[in-house]
Amino acid sequence: MTVSGSALAELHGADVSADGLRVERRSNLSAAEFRAKYLMPRHPVVITDAARAWPIYGRGNPDHFRRVYGDQRVRVLGQDCRLGDLLDQLERATPDKPGPYPCKYEIAKHLRGLLSEVEPRFSYSLPDRQASALVPQRLFDEVNNLEIFFGGSGGKFPYLHYDVMHLHAWITQLHGDKEFVLYAPGQEKYLYVNPELPWQSGIRNHHNPDYARYPEFRKARAQTVVLRPGETLFLPCGWWHTARSLTMTISIAFDQLGPDNWNDFIDDVVAQKRRDHRPFRALALGAYLRLIGPLLSMAELFGAHRSQRWGRR
Repeated sequence: MTVSGSALAELHGADVSADGLRVERRSNLSAAEFRAKYLMPRHPVVITDAARAWPIYGRGNPDHFRRVYGDQRVRVLGQDCRLGDLLDQLERATPDKPGPYPCKYEIAKHLRGLLSEVEPRFSYSLPDRQASALVPQRLFDEVNNLEIFFGGSGGKFPYLHYDVMHLHAWITQLHGDKEFVLYAPGQEKYLYVNPELPWQSGIRNHHNPDYARYPEFRKARAQTVVLRPGETLFLPCGWWHTARSLTMTISIAFDQLGPDNWNDFIDDVVAQKRRDHRPFRALALGAYLRLIGPLLSMAELFGAHRSQRWGRR
């Protein structure tokens, strides 16, 4: 009998794959140990207490959002609605009728009052160079650096991907249980990468794939982790992932650009300019970003890019 990764997790209370790989759950993790065991080797980890200092910790449920933000207007499937009405719809959702997903919103634009409820930014996720005055901000035009996701039971993320520009991803679960399926870098030959959007897989309906159409996908090794309220998942750059809501869920997500993924970021940015048929722009931008890298690192020795408050981005 073949046992899936999710079944193993349910049976043994661990987040594992059919290959026996596991994503550790840690608390009271020091910054030095996080760097040595997870950041530099690029291993995912669930940190159970990273967000404990957030004012919203332990109370970010649908009732809180109805009471404080329920009249806020949001867009859902091209239509305007009250956030409170969306929450009602998602709480009625079932796996057979999951409702819209993902319903995601940039917090600084749509729920600005929430910013102070999701501070301080945890120190594990710093430094972050995205807001540096030396880094061209237009590079992040398509990146919402701090988002909130609402989902109903059975809601599934529409595609398998890694976070664009090789940014590290941080996801904190405020409410409900969300299952993540992760694929380590180096398995791209099994994931049918979209050549136009190389941070996305071209597999359609990847949650229930057609293996006759995508036979190589059977060879990919997955790890499954269920994120529970109050927990934070660190996903290193380049890790492919997808998600589904096991219950009604509310999650906070943001990305990180640090010194350790700086060169990966440059490679992605340059490659995109080349795909856009702008080779000279790619050359110049790559040279500039490589030039400022040591300057940013020097500034970080003196505390730059370590603010625990959310800025304009």
